[in-house]
Amino acid sequence: MARNVRISRALVATFVIGGAATLGITASGASGGPGTAAQVSADVASSLSINTLPSNLSPSLANARNDVATVGTPALARCNTTAETLNPAKCVFGDTKGSKTMVLWGDSHAFMWFPAVNAIAKADHWKLIALLQYGCPVADVSVWNPLTKAPYTSCNFFRKNMIVAINKLNPSLVIVTERFTSQAASGGGAGNTITIAQWKAGLETTLRSLHSKRMKKLVIGSTVSTAAQGDAYPPLCLAAEVSSIQKCTIADDAVQQAQRTAEQTAAKARSARYINVLPWLCSSATKPASCSPIVGDAAGYRVVYYATGHITQTYALWLSTVLGTALKPSL
Repeated sequence: MARNVRISRALVATFVIGGAATLGITASGASGGPGTAAQVSADVASSLSINTLPSNLSPSLANARNDVATVGTPALARCNTTAETLNPAKCVFGDTKGSKTMVLWGDSHAFMWFPAVNAIAKADHWKLIALLQYGCPVADVSVWNPLTKAPYTSCNFFRKNMIVAINKLNPSLVIVTERFTSQAASGGGAGNTITIAQWKAGLETTLRSLHSKRMKKLVIGSTVSTAAQGDAYPPLCLAAEVSSIQKCTIADDAVQQAQRTAEQTAAKARSARYINVLPWLCSSATKPASCSPIVGDAAGYRVVYYATGHITQTYALWLSTVLGTALKPSL
């Protein structure tokens, strides 16, 4: 089990909801990795045997916490908002002259998947519109904002406005992805005030609201997180455990398995495709599945997470080929 690096939840919220500073960090230049899911899974499994911190890391350990989507695409910063509205016309990426349009909508998980989705959109000549609000899930649930210590009311307005905007855009594809939270707006910051069943129903409600018949829908599944245990930043753990980095592994658990099952069930109920990304991050060779903080192959080693449950830009780009294969039926 991972070594706990205890950091306050307020700091976790500030990072995941508020974003990270990226000044002075340059894009890694990483490109798509293995072309098949089987190859990725094999690399993930073999990486559990890495014990000593490799010297040829990408990004460097010093830069890992800031290796986020705005490193490669600084303009993406204007597409995250904590206000009630966002102008989609200012958030066009991919092939900006593409004849077909896809939308990437979600919270910080949409932000972390952006580098891979953007690379796919460029390669396949799709226009990509990014609609982001950190800490604001796509599922129709009213959540608590741990940063402001108040109900996240702007999230409800944002969600409603984005549904209207997406239906007006009528894109060929909508990709949604989010991080589960059990903190209800009415719960005063207490956990377990949103049930998995409520989350599932909320995701179904939102997917149903995207009503165009020509619009394909796709849900990128959740990653494994240990934020509740205080493991906020895996790179800090790596820095403390350079000779025993597997102490920084992230382990799956029954609750998160149930959350992913609920996501998948909600997607199926609303005719949306679901991509289970867990095999690209965690090895089922262990029970529960273990997620190495570093994954390597013949080309080198990559830091997987910049914060718990949130993958680095470098790792997202490494997954762009296998994600593109998974997206093909929807393109």
